[in-house]
Amino acid sequence: MLKTAMIIYNPAAGQNKFHKIMPDVELLLNQAGYEVTLVSSTEEPESITKIAFQAASEGWQAIIAAGGDGTVNETVNGIMRSNNRPVLGILPIGTTNDYARALGFHKDPVKAAKQIAKRKVLKVDIGKCNENEYFINNAALGKITEITYAVSKKKKKRYGRLAYLLAGLKMLPHLKPVDVQMNFDGETFAGPILLSFINNSHTVGGLESLVKNAIINDGYFDLLILKKVSPARLFSLFLLLKRGTHLESADVIYRRVKKVEIAGDTLNFSYDGVYGGKTPYTVECLHQALDVFADQEMLKKESY
Repeated sequence: MLKTAMIIYNPAAGQNKFHKIMPDVELLLNQAGYEVTLVSSTEEPESITKIAFQAASEGWQAIIAAGGDGTVNETVNGIMRSNNRPVLGILPIGTTNDYARALGFHKDPVKAAKQIAKRKVLKVDIGKCNENEYFINNAALGKITEITYAVSKKKKKRYGRLAYLLAGLKMLPHLKPVDVQMNFDGETFAGPILLSFINNSHTVGGLESLVKNAIINDGYFDLLILKKVSPARLFSLFLLLKRGTHLESADVIYRRVKKVEIAGDTLNFSYDGVYGGKTPYTVECLHQALDVFADQEMLKKESY
């Protein structure tokens, strides 16, 4: 059965990588029965969100985001703001491609296109922030969110995902505690924290050990709160993170939650690596709110 598919691509992602693979991707999807239209993002703010919203509202059956996590986030926001929600596809062309990995997609975008061509669809949870903002992979709170903006294109090209890890290590000694109040599923935490993550998948910033057991469609987010600790203790926690044992620390609060309300000091808030603004924020899990192409067989393997 013929289906309409719009590929929204960021021409700057992956050093213009999509232009090189565009013919192969289009041919693969045509052979799978898709009528494909390619649309480039523009310099206009939130251009991808606007394109995705219009495509969804016009009744396109599939929208494929070709780019990094930011491109995916903008596409998700466009789809979720429409009353009609086509299937989301991802061609990973960014640096970390966190959610593409969470869906089992191959890091090679042409091979990912072959996976999309199989038409295997999975329902996933979506995060709703305040009234009209959405994320698909994770939200972050605190100075740690600045890592996304601190890493230059040159460093991303040279070091790939490692660039974010190096930036995080440099930032650790400079993290300062802030007072917040967080209400989550009937529980309250009030006090100084260094940072917090609200995760939908197990992979954030290329780290696959942050929340190993996170499930993308179980109706829950995995909330991590890092309390105020000394720089030395913070470095020790980072080592525990690499081993995947950080959740056992008394300095970390870990909960599976459906809703989080954040108030207190004005803090940076980001989702899927995109700057969202300042707190206060209310984050809610929308259970299985979006259909996405996924390779469930690859989810059981180490594809990256």
